[in-house]
Amino acid sequence: MTVITPGARSVQEITRRLADRAAMIVWETDLQGRCTYLNPSAMQGLADPGQVSFTDWQRFMHPDDRASATRAILDARQHQREYQVKYRLQCSDGSTRWIMETAAPRFAPDGRLSGYFGTIVDVSVSHDAVDRLARSELEHRLMTEFAGDMISHSDADNVYVYVSPSHKDTLGYEAHELIGTHVYDYIHPDDLKEDAKRTPAQRRALVNIRFRHKNGHWVWLGATTRTIRDPHTGVKLGIVSVARDITAQIEAEQELRRREERFRSLTTLSSDWYWETDTALRFTVFSEGVLDRLGIHPEELLGTSITAHVKDQSEPGLLAALEAMAERKPFHDLLYPAELAAYPGVVRYLRISGEPFSENGVFCGYRGVSRDVTREVRTARALERLATCDVLTELPNRARLQERLKERLDAGCATMCQAVLFIDLDDFKEVNDSLGHAAGDMLLKEVAARLRQLVRVDDMVARLGGDEFVVLAECKYGERSAVRLAEKLCEAVDKPIVIAGYEVKVSASVGVALYPRDGASSDILLQNADTALYRAKASGGNCYCLFTPEMGAASRSRMLLQGALRHALTRKEFDVHYQPRVELATGEITGMEALLRWNHPELGPISPNEFIPLAEESGLIDEIGAWVLQHATRQAQQWSEHFRRPLRISVNLSARQLRSQKLLTTVIDALHDSGLPASRLELELTETALMEDPEQAAGLLKELKGLGLRLAVDDFGTGYSSLSYLCRFPLDSLKLDRSFLLQARPEDAGTWKLAEAIITLAHALQLSVVAEGVETQQHLDFLRTTSCDEIQGACISHPLPVKAIERLLQAGTRCVQVVA
Repeated sequence: MTVITPGARSVQEITRRLADRAAMIVWETDLQGRCTYLNPSAMQGLADPGQVSFTDWQRFMHPDDRASATRAILDARQHQREYQVKYRLQCSDGSTRWIMETAAPRFAPDGRLSGYFGTIVDVSVSHDAVDRLARSELEHRLMTEFAGDMISHSDADNVYVYVSPSHKDTLGYEAHELIGTHVYDYIHPDDLKEDAKRTPAQRRALVNIRFRHKNGHWVWLGATTRTIRDPHTGVKLGIVSVARDITAQIEAEQELRRREERFRSLTTLSSDWYWETDTALRFTVFSEGVLDRLGIHPEELLGTSITAHVKDQSEPGLLAALEAMAERKPFHDLLYPAELAAYPGVVRYLRISGEPFSENGVFCGYRGVSRDVTREVRTARALERLATCDVLTELPNRARLQERLKERLDAGCATMCQAVLFIDLDDFKEVNDSLGHAAGDMLLKEVAARLRQLVRVDDMVARLGGDEFVVLAECKYGERSAVRLAEKLCEAVDKPIVIAGYEVKVSASVGVALYPRDGASSDILLQNADTALYRAKASGGNCYCLFTPEMGAASRSRMLLQGALRHALTRKEFDVHYQPRVELATGEITGMEALLRWNHPELGPISPNEFIPLAEESGLIDEIGAWVLQHATRQAQQWSEHFRRPLRISVNLSARQLRSQKLLTTVIDALHDSGLPASRLELELTETALMEDPEQAAGLLKELKGLGLRLAVDDFGTGYSSLSYLCRFPLDSLKLDRSFLLQARPEDAGTWKLAEAIITLAHALQLSVVAEGVETQQHLDFLRTTSCDEIQGACISHPLPVKAIERLLQAGTRCVQVVA
């Protein structure tokens, strides 16, 4: 990677490049607004985040957005508040990108503002989707707000979140007076009791309730409600209700019930249009509503049957209606598609409810109501498509894949071997970074098309997101068929693709899991295929890997350990052991190295080599490291006071802690809380940690050194072993790695000569030397021939718990002896 320096390109050009290409920027600035941190992808090609100028960034904002966005940002920063601002950037090629900038203030431990940190994310795709959704919602809102019916939406706790303006005409309430209040507070107590007796199916039908008017009197409403549920969990999300004032109808019904059954049915089933049939189920009556809603004169439909207008005679809604009519039972809210003669080729969706009626005990036919719900059905299907289909590639998404896989496993085809092939593109990020996201999208579409061409009609290709695809295929010959398909997938993806005039070449890594060998459920199969994929990626990519039980065991063990690690502190499973450091010339104990130990109640002792890397990956190392520092400094101060001798305590720092902004504060707090003088605290850092970001490390070590503590390089000779950094960083001590004392044969003294040279070099640089891993008398005899300052290892003592160390300190000051 070519590193850009200020002399190679101007600050404005660097900022211009980020404004044109960066999909996400994570940044931090100090009080003066200078950029102090950028995430690795944004830092590509940069030597110092300070090269990026956010003043120039504002120049690239769209002129229509610049003033408002800048004003919002300055106002938030003036009041030290978080902010989130959406605006457009003008790119070099004249196009624009929608950007979401989110930031929050950073405060020092004393409460003073120390700067800001935040993110800048390209949200162009989501903005366009939101814009389209907003237009759709506007159309829907116009329909509801100008409808005569009262439309309302309440949440899972039955609290109004939307009411249409028509509520004022019927009930006297303005919309804002009802929003935020409980629906049941307005319903007559007797009607609430009746509602509690209704079954879920009865609640979906049209029900009559009394609703309290703003003036205090009760208004009869005919209401239809639908419960909205999460499609995956079935959890209730809310209720949508459509209601209208039926006070007059109710009063008429109560007056005429004994004399006119027909009017009772009309009020019970009133809807968009009304109809009646004879005993042969031919239409004899249609209300004028059919003309208003469908544009068809009622007389054109008289004498026809319901089946004459149905496009598909096998539709479940039609079959349910016909079955109910054959048994002379009522039916409610059945949906079916109709193709009317007046509009050939146009499919309308109708919702129909009906019930049988009689005169003098003789069956006369059916009467009922219907409504045109075409718009609602099409909207619901569009939403379902969005929920189950990937917008970019038009492939099924994760939800549809899991549904299809579960269907296969539950159906008879589960007797055949089913393969789940998890695919990840190896070099996709490079395409996005070099050619932009539009090119990346074109690549994903082409890969999707290639994968579809390779599978059979009954198999499925799905996109899970990003550059991850899954193929679900039936494998007649089991593993042999799956391997052949995986090879074909890798070959298909590996072929070059021409995008925007560039030949792009990516490869694929494929993880394969087979049913029933590798799992009996969709979740387990997908998980195991994903595990195999990561093994393929770890093997270098551009290959496939079959899942094995060993992979699953390793993955589960790692996951179990990581989960247990998150609770280890709160459950007090950690302990600190201490290993003495001894002055070689006198044999006196000069201090201790604090070493973290984890004893899990079920798993037993867990090696630091296992849990420390997990702690670093998960970000728990900061919290755990702070605990060790507090614990060790407090213990060292207690020993110094009790034994009346100054003891130095050494604490190891990880590379992640060295990158943390909290480290300086953590050290200051530990020294303050324990009362330990800073000169008795030594922080040990590895060569690799120091060289990950030398600039940042040098600044932080300078601040730590300013506290008066000591700094040491741990495991010297196993990392960079660069002499330059020994002079660059403010170090006090060098810990010679134990490997320099190990020899295959006694006569192989080469490593000892190298160790002696390192000790001499360290002293020339005014660094003290501590030899680690001193385990035998032979090691001790050799070191006595050198000018090594201190030693540490099994020759003196293994790491011990607090009580054992105290017995060692109580026994005396001279400790150099070979431990049997």
